[in-house]
This record gives sequence, C-alpha cells and structure tokens, in this order.
Amino acid sequence: MVPCIALSVLVATGAHAQAGRAEKFPSKPIRIIVSSAPGGGQDVTTRPVAQKLGENLGVSVVVDNRGGGSGVIAMDITRQAAPDGHTLLVGATTMILVSVTRRVPYDVRTAYEPVVQMTNQPYFIVVHPSIPATTPKEFVDYAKTRPGALTYGTSGSGSLHFFGVERLSAIVGIRVVHVPYKGSGPALIDLLAGNIQFMLTSTVSAAGHLRSGKLRAVAFTGRSRTQVSPQTPTLAETVAPGYELQNKYCVFAPAKTPRAVLALLNREIAAIVNGGEVRDKFAADGADPAPAVGADEFKNAYVREVAAWEKLVKTMKVEM
Repeated sequence: MVPCIALSVLVATGAHAQAGRAEKFPSKPIRIIVSSAPGGGQDVTTRPVAQKLGENLGVSVVVDNRGGGSGVIAMDITRQAAPDGHTLLVGATTMILVSVTRRVPYDVRTAYEPVVQMTNQPYFIVVHPSIPATTPKEFVDYAKTRPGALTYGTSGSGSLHFFGVERLSAIVGIRVVHVPYKGSGPALIDLLAGNIQFMLTSTVSAAGHLRSGKLRAVAFTGRSRTQVSPQTPTLAETVAPGYELQNKYCVFAPAKTPRAVLALLNREIAAIVNGGEVRDKFAADGADPAPAVGADEFKNAYVREVAAWEKLVKTMKVEM
C-alpha cells in the first residue's frame, strides 16, 4: 500500500506543478496588436513600451500592426484571442466611437478588459506647406474661400479624427472632403507628399515633421498650448471657443482575462510610461503619460467615457 500512496502523492504533486506552470504569466511571447499602420501615433507610442515590457517580464513582446477599418480588424483579432494575457490590443478613443456608432456587433464594454491607459494627447491640425495658413483663423478663412476643395485624411470614417474635423467644420462653417486610410501613418505619408492638404495628427507623430519644416501646425486641439509648439494657438482660444479634442492610447485584453494577469500588466505598463526614458520621450513629443491607477479604477473610468461618447454622438449629424 505504501508504494501506491507514494505514487499518488507524486502524481498529485506533478499535476499541481503542471497547473502552476500553466497559470504562470507570461509563459510565452506577448503580442501587442496595434490598430494602426506603422508610423501612426499608436505605433510610435507602443513600441518603446513594448520593448521595456519585454525586458521587465523576460519574454519577447512583439508589436503587430493591423490597421484598417478604423481599428475594427485589430479589435476583432484581439476579441477572438485566448483570454490569457498573451494577446493585447492598443486602441485609441476611436474604439469607443466604432462601438457607439454600431460599426461592430458588440459592445467594447463587454468584449474587452481595459488594462491600462498609456497616454493622453490632443492633436495638431497640420497642413502641407503649400497651404498659405499659419494660424487657425487663416486656415478657416482659406477653407471658406474654397468650399469642398481641401481634403483631409483619417484612419477611417467614424474615427476620432473624423469626428474631430466634422465637428470643427460645423462650428466654423467650412466644407472639406474626407479621405479615409488604413491608418494615420499612411494618411501622414500622403500629407507629406501633398496628396491631401491637412489632417489631425498626434503630437507624437507630428513633432519630427514640424521640426524639419515638412509640415506646419496651424492649430492645437488641447485645452492649453503644448510645449512641443508653444507658438501654435488652440482652437478654443481662437476660432472655436470650447472646442477640445484629446485622444487616449490604452491597452486592452480579451474579455475574461484573469484579474491577476490584468493587475500585473497594469502595474508594469503604468510604471513604464511614468518613469525614466519612456516618460521623457513622450513628454518631448507632447504626450502626457496617464497617471497610474489600478485596473479596476481604469475600467470604471473607461465605462463612463463610453457612455459620455454615446450621448455626444447621438447629437451629431454626420455622414459616414
């Protein structure tokens, strides 16, 4: 009988060890799906975070760009992935708009687990140097004399960029033409080439091009001016009182990802964006690292934000 008891103990111990290994996180490379093409704000923001996260966790962290459909492609891939923390999604406020405008057959509040917010950043309105405007008023006056002639690029209909321009157009009384792309990166390339005339773009994506003179910032969508380009006026202080548009880059996991995994990722990523070289890089490009809050607190805030956008979108009448 003794050998049998010993064998049972060994089997149980082995099973427990296997379960422990299965529950260990991370147990394999982590894939972070970015819902924009390379070169866009999400991509530029995610890469330094992914590199540092891999170093801290001791595993490979791969950035997988899946642009298109205003982020829907990346959203679908993540939603269908195993809820074990090894597949994550970086999404922007556009994720909320895609959901509240019913462009996906699910609610982001139940399809994903919010993990952590990385940054909060307003936009520049940037124009090709061929546009003879340097201020918000000059830009609006120029557009008013050419109704339907100016084109702007976004990551797709229903994106935050799209709603931002359409809302501004309604306030100041201009008519411009929307050109959708598979991401902000390709739109930015076309703007640099002069194929479109302007766009809303993140401070992170625009900073280098502003310094080189390849693009010009005519307005800023934040509450106050940014240190990246302090000479650039806000829309709120000039042509559109009260106008404000800010984007948030956040990390999500598939629904039902274990709470312990969410908590670990939340702590690690929050520490990365708020410390050292990553924080300094974001600040230099005009992005504000989000304050470190727990996963549960972030989830509650995210749910409230979805509800607020749901209410606002119902009041806007735009064609998509």
